Amino acid sequence: VSGPLSGYKVLDMSRVLAGPAATVLLADQGADVIKVEPLRGDVVRAMGGGGLTPGYLTSNRGKRSIALDLKSESGIDIVKRLAKDADVFVQNFRPGAIDGMGLGEAVIREINPRIIYVSMSGFGEKGPYAHKRVYDPVIQALSGLADLQATDSQDRPRMVRTVIPDKTTGITTAQAITAALLSRERTGIGQHVKVAMLD
Repeated sequence: VSGPLSGYKVLDMSRVLAGPAATVLLADQGADVIKVEPLRGDVVRAMGGGGLTPGYLTSNRGKRSIALDLKSESGIDIVKRLAKDADVFVQNFRPGAIDGMGLGEAVIREINPRIIYVSMSGFGEKGPYAHKRVYDPVIQALSGLADLQATDSQDRPRMVRTVIPDKTTGITTAQAITAALLSRERTGIGQHVKVAMLD
């Protein structure tokens, strides 16, 4: 695929929706996106029957994929080798988890100083909720979005069923990545982009 991001390589370690929603936009614009999945595959593959479901393809079309045992030294070594010539590294594990795997920002930046390293989380890297699991309905509830869907003051909060926080976070992250790439073109310096769903 040709496009404005042709020639850029993105290493996508993200799972489920917000991260893949960001990287699919980069793939749509021509970036070479390599999706790294666990051996069992991204959990979204299992939703709707398994394999290449519509839900999976919506956020992963146009990507190449590799399945690795990320609990093994050899799996981590393959990720590090892929990172050597990548422009962007995207992960959406809970804060601290990626460091425990040996793929934190400092490790990847030592391998590739110019890389754009992207950390997506639910609540940011500090604070009482930082290490909690997060899903779209949790963000809708905590942000007040569900409350806004009530028909009046007597109605109960209602969820937006089209997972707005996940998708909005994906769009915001994709834009931040392209801005970081533009900055790197001007300065030669790769940034650490941090995006929290609640924000």
